[in-house]
Amino acid sequence: VAPGGTRSPRVTLLLGQDGWVEHVDNGVRYAFDVTKCMFSPGNITEKLRVASLPCAGEVLVDLYAGIGYFTLPYLVHAAAAFAHACEWNGHAVEALRRGLALNGVQDRCRIHHGDSRRVSGTARGSARGSARGALSRSPALSPQLQLRDVADRVNLGLIPSSEEGWPVACRVLRRDTGGVLHIHHNVEALPARRQPAASGDERGLPQEGQEDGEREHRSLADTEPHGTGMPAARVRPEWQQWAEAAARRVRALLEELHGRPWRTSILHIEPVKSYAPHVHHVVLDLECRPTPP
Repeated sequence: VAPGGTRSPRVTLLLGQDGWVEHVDNGVRYAFDVTKCMFSPGNITEKLRVASLPCAGEVLVDLYAGIGYFTLPYLVHAAAAFAHACEWNGHAVEALRRGLALNGVQDRCRIHHGDSRRVSGTARGSARGSARGALSRSPALSPQLQLRDVADRVNLGLIPSSEEGWPVACRVLRRDTGGVLHIHHNVEALPARRQPAASGDERGLPQEGQEDGEREHRSLADTEPHGTGMPAARVRPEWQQWAEAAARRVRALLEELHGRPWRTSILHIEPVKSYAPHVHHVVLDLECRPTPP
């Protein structure tokens, strides 16, 4: 992947007229040009998880939509009523447009082609009605995201950190009822100390020639189950510390924005994958609600 915010692949097409392909995950059809857009198979567990979330009747804002990694499962399986998909890579926008049509959900999504880190200070986007027909006539790259006060749920699927988008997520969240943020982040966690193995038992020792990243990935798979309901004891201390700091930061942003008290509650911390030795890609499900007067 080439450096830069668009994460464009370094691929040379050797045979064929173009690089467009289709890929199916969990019944969701994705379309993308392999010479222009990346595809991350390592996020499959999170795509399966969001597909199972109870989103009926909700409006989703996906701040880093890409080709629709999470936008499409939210619409196809989680039954979100409507999605605002934000993306600044024009090639990914075209792929997302095709994916929405392939899955028959194009009337329930509006694509915002532009830099989602910047939000208009005055405009309030319509959650559903004004977006009819917006898919095929998406405007040119916009310098600002014209959305406020519309989201029941916000997906922040950017690593190594989505923190730059937290103020935007707070602005698009419904000010009267709040909602849930799904915050992706790479968290560094030092390996846990191993207890000395019993005499003759070397199962707890690293195998000769085994890479550190491989050991850590196996440990994550064995001890940190995917899906909802992860016991608190299984959450690594570094993940919990990061999540608590994120919850405090988001609460401060919401209170500064709206001028009244808010509460933030950690619902779940989900391990997605081992990103590098001692670094895990995790997702924080953070509930944000205004405090009643």
